[in-house]
Amino acid sequence: MSNVYNLINQLDSAVNSFEDKVNVHVQNVDTTTQRIQATTGQVYQKVQQFRDDLMKGEEKQIAHENIIRLDQVIKEQFGNYEEIRKTIIGVVRDFDINLVRNDTIEELSEELWITSSRYWLSYALIAVTAWVNNYPEVARNALSESARKDAIKTSLFFCLLNLRFDRLETAKNWFKAYCRTLDPTMLQQETAVMIQAFLNGLFGKDKELEHEVLSILDEWIAIISENATLCEELVQEYVTYLNNLGKGAEFNYEFISAFCTNSSELKQSFEDVSKFDRIVNMINAMDVESEAQNNENYKSRVDAVLINLITNYDQEELEIKNQQQYYRLVVENEGDIAVAEAQYQQFEALQNENFNIGKQMVEWVTYGDRTNTDVQVRKFALQSTKDWFRSALEKWTSALKTNCPLSYGIAIDGWTGVSNARDLDEQVLSMKNYYENNKFKMVCINNFNIAAVIVFLISLAITVGSIVSTVKNGFTPALIVGIVLMLASAGFIAFRIISGLKKFAERVETNIRNLQMTIAQIVEFQRFFTENINKTDDILSKLEYI
Repeated sequence: MSNVYNLINQLDSAVNSFEDKVNVHVQNVDTTTQRIQATTGQVYQKVQQFRDDLMKGEEKQIAHENIIRLDQVIKEQFGNYEEIRKTIIGVVRDFDINLVRNDTIEELSEELWITSSRYWLSYALIAVTAWVNNYPEVARNALSESARKDAIKTSLFFCLLNLRFDRLETAKNWFKAYCRTLDPTMLQQETAVMIQAFLNGLFGKDKELEHEVLSILDEWIAIISENATLCEELVQEYVTYLNNLGKGAEFNYEFISAFCTNSSELKQSFEDVSKFDRIVNMINAMDVESEAQNNENYKSRVDAVLINLITNYDQEELEIKNQQQYYRLVVENEGDIAVAEAQYQQFEALQNENFNIGKQMVEWVTYGDRTNTDVQVRKFALQSTKDWFRSALEKWTSALKTNCPLSYGIAIDGWTGVSNARDLDEQVLSMKNYYENNKFKMVCINNFNIAAVIVFLISLAITVGSIVSTVKNGFTPALIVGIVLMLASAGFIAFRIISGLKKFAERVETNIRNLQMTIAQIVEFQRFFTENINKTDDILSKLEYI
């Protein structure tokens, strides 16, 4: 790892030294060497791009290694939690077929509890075992301890468990107990499990219970809809999410980068508008059919929700999982640390703030795929907040249009112009006129020619002085030197002018081609921008029918 960073530092040093040295010499050379400056800039950009890619690749590799390292930490510290999760699902399913004896289950639950006495589910497992073996006192004590460890998960778990075995009255009591544990100002991830159960029709066997759940959901949605301040916060949360999305494509317009004076603005607009494909993919991922609901698959649907509940990580595990979440964002964004950190900060804020169901739903929509939130829950959350997502998308799209340049400064070999990308002929004519009007200056007036003229004048002075001295005093060697220098400098000036005139036409043609390619790439940029910005309508249409 240190070798890579040393290589990057050496690249930085070499590139900066290269550019500085070239620029020092370029300042002392004639106008024609502006092309060398342009080439230097292109080389510098490419090496910088190489450096950035190298750095991102290294960050991505480090993130991969950290994900694996944290997986090992979770396995070492919480491996027994995973065993308990698998065991309790196995025990629940075994009740249907009675393959394992009750005393075997009892022995297993006691063994797992010894290794995981801090875990609410280990007490829930003991309670289930005691219930099956008709030990009511043990069951009550285990339930009490499980609830003390995590009242929300315990009450929801036993609500679902009783639904699975058609103990509807008991299930309703547990659901009421669950509702009493809820804090409307700080709803937690477990609410997703309750919504998943509702969407899967698990409460449908008892219409009174189903109505009670529906009333709670309606109340939550009303809280969002009736609070203007909250609505604006939700819109802004979605705008933040859209701003933090990683780019969907690379800006590979070399001529724009080399010759457009506002190329940085074009690059930013390009990268922003390239995010639309990511938005479309996010919505498409939630546009799925609901599972068929019938008596035959009822228990399997309950099991799916139970698994979702018990695999929601406890706080100690969650802290490590959140670290992994950061590194996964680094990997997803191809090592772009700035983008990953911006996304993670929003994800962390949505998790940690005192929030209501509105912000929880935003988290399900935006980051639920990374927290294993059920897709039907994410779909429900998007349906419930689609008005605010629509407002955010329109607001964000409007900002993209406003920030996208409508004119493009171009500078090529001394010539400058401002184009709208529909005026190629006018810009070419402007360039030709510029070079025609400045032909003498660009060919004749430059540092080398000026130096040659100075040498010619000095040699002329020496020659004239020598002639005068020769008339008075006889022949002097200075006369020969003066004549030689005068002829040499005159020849050099003539050669430079004739050579410059011959190459000037080729120079102009090269610059015209650069101009044509630059405007062609600007037109391509405009096409890409328009094509993607128009996806807004498709996204809004999908929102209506999802």
